[in-house]
Amino acid sequence: MTDEQRRHVLVVGAQCTAMRRLSRLEEAARALHDVLTTPALGACTPRTGANGSLLLGSTLTTEDVRAAVREAVRCAREDNAVLVLALLGHGFTPPLQADLYFMVAGSTTGSTISALNVGQLLTDAVDEPGVEGVIALVDTCHATGGMPDMRRITGGVRAGRTRMSVVTAAAAGQEARDMRLSFALVAALREGIAGAHTTVYADALLIENLRGRVRGQAIGRFEYDNDPFVAEGLWLARNVRSAPGAGGGVVGPAGMGDLEQAVSMWRADMRLPTPRTRGDLDELYTFAREGRINDTADPQWRDRVIQVVETLLTCADTVSLLNTVLADVLTSDLLREARQLAGLPPEAEGAQLLRGLVEYAALRASGVDEPRWKAPARLVAALAELSGSADVVARLRSWAGGLGAVTEFNDARTELARKRQQGELRLVVSLAGALTDWPEEVDAWLVGTGERLPVHHRFRCESADRLGTGRAIGAVLAWARGRLPSPEQLVNVDVAAPAHLLARWQPEEEKVGRRLLGVNHDVVVRWSGRMDPAEENAEMNDAARKALRAMASCGAVSVEWIGVSVLDDRQGLERGLMTGRYDTAVGLDHHPDTLQDALELLLPYAPIILWPRPGTRTAGVLPSLVRQHWHSLPDGLPAAYRQRWSQEHEGCGACLGDVRTVWHDEAWLEFCRPFEQRVVVGPEEEW
Repeated sequence: MTDEQRRHVLVVGAQCTAMRRLSRLEEAARALHDVLTTPALGACTPRTGANGSLLLGSTLTTEDVRAAVREAVRCAREDNAVLVLALLGHGFTPPLQADLYFMVAGSTTGSTISALNVGQLLTDAVDEPGVEGVIALVDTCHATGGMPDMRRITGGVRAGRTRMSVVTAAAAGQEARDMRLSFALVAALREGIAGAHTTVYADALLIENLRGRVRGQAIGRFEYDNDPFVAEGLWLARNVRSAPGAGGGVVGPAGMGDLEQAVSMWRADMRLPTPRTRGDLDELYTFAREGRINDTADPQWRDRVIQVVETLLTCADTVSLLNTVLADVLTSDLLREARQLAGLPPEAEGAQLLRGLVEYAALRASGVDEPRWKAPARLVAALAELSGSADVVARLRSWAGGLGAVTEFNDARTELARKRQQGELRLVVSLAGALTDWPEEVDAWLVGTGERLPVHHRFRCESADRLGTGRAIGAVLAWARGRLPSPEQLVNVDVAAPAHLLARWQPEEEKVGRRLLGVNHDVVVRWSGRMDPAEENAEMNDAARKALRAMASCGAVSVEWIGVSVLDDRQGLERGLMTGRYDTAVGLDHHPDTLQDALELLLPYAPIILWPRPGTRTAGVLPSLVRQHWHSLPDGLPAAYRQRWSQEHEGCGACLGDVRTVWHDEAWLEFCRPFEQRVVVGPEEEW
């Protein structure tokens, strides 16, 4: 076992009674503290008590904050540790000055003595002998004014031989809003930083990532390093997305978190190596199993260490087996489809996709009363089912047999085969006839019934309005259910409509019978224009197919975000569309007043379009929200919309349920193919 950098933390979130209440302050502070104290990420030591590592409140005084800072500095000094200090709340700079003052309950902008001078606070902390360095995160208005005084550092008791990194939320003359820096930093550290190797520093790479997530604020940084006698850099967090070649371990983030927690509770003085190799796990397993005479360590935590190591060794073997058995078919898309089939959430995906899924299934997904290997067996069964190979199924069933999970493996395969068949069954509802308002007729196709061509029927609306359309959709559902043999159930519904309806109508919220359409059905919204038999549609859909395949091969989030200025420059936007710039996924980072015009312009070019629901707080954080959930789209939207309708949505910030989309995947484009090739005929001759 090797020693590792010791780290302490203090996160302060202070409300000020003289300023507007920060509604997301506590949420941001807790999230930041959680990330910084997670062993697999920030790896800081949490503290409890009066001067704990998380200080929140609307009654905090300047002395409360100073006492908490003194305690954090004392702990860092005694452990020769790095101190991470985060200040979240209101801040001000006096007239004709750039010094930042951090505000607490009784602070006012007219009294500097009622607040704390941030630069002085940081200078005192970094100048304390024994502190290995200070990383400061300042999420307030005018945050850059909190930069420490270089002359006081170089002239201090340590003669400048120390280290400091500061990340700030806004320029000295600029406001910061909605704790954007804190939320962006939490998201960045949880997702990892591409190219940052094994650790994340408060450097240009991190700032570039944060600036891509935060709009309207000038994220800044300050770095000072004048201590040549340290063995390790001043890193902010471990990187869960290490660059190729930087790894070498067989343990992913989920396993690292569980292992470090168990080891620290068993033996607080033990430090684990990074990365963790198979040999390290074997060594730890042997050490824990053997024990020692007169060992005073908690035997329950020793047993927990043994259990976690056994699980991680099995996970490592499973990853190796899957890489071998599925070598011909294993792709990122296959793994993500298996994740969805197995019922694992998007957060199960790690930087190393396969390892992340296997570890999450083994460590996070099993219920208390469920067999230990049920969730991993479901994941492996999903991969076996997707492989389509009898030999693969046999070899992976043998893996399940070694873990005593054959029943769970076979049960999962049976269920997943039914689930896949259900997923292939879709009802397409088209409102293509709504040329200016609501349609007089609704077309319906039942896809995936095993017949050579989709079954088609046309339904007349009682009235050419929303009510009549809703009743016609109800009749469509009754017709579709009547054609399905028991116990088949219809889950997937595609609703295709013209741009003027897409801009103002949410089909899943249409009342059909006693409930909204989206309560019992997964609704995906499409543009009916791709079903139009116009001559150029074959070219349009072929371009979309090419774009979708290019997006799938790169694996990144290929969304081109459009702001107000781009949308207002119609001539420039049209040229960009014609030259192929916006041919993948396009996101509107705001909800334009002329949404219909924007959709009519974009829909013939981009197969995927996203925008925020009007009247929500999603607009400013839409890019990061989409980036976080990208690989669950569009399948994750129906559940997100249902969640939005629940009481739990009240008071929450930005969420996936506030995202609107028009989504054309390859399955939809294949459905549209007959329309591209047919001759326009009378309605009775269609299909």
